[in-house]
Amino acid sequence: MSSDKPTPSEEMKAKFREALDRKKSHGGRDVSDHSAHSKVSGAHDAETSGAQQMFRRKSGG
Repeated sequence: MSSDKPTPSEEMKAKFREALDRKKSHGGRDVSDHSAHSKVSGAHDAETSGAQQMFRRKSGG
């Protein structure tokens, strides 16, 4: 093998570093096309609805 070509693990590490740098560069801003919605849009509908059910564990007996 020639020494000028990086090993597969070094190559993979470099790719991950580049991806991490890209991720950090946008500083947490929403880069998707759904910027009007929050990340958890509608995630808790069942908890806030008026028809919420209550579940209780049966007591022993």
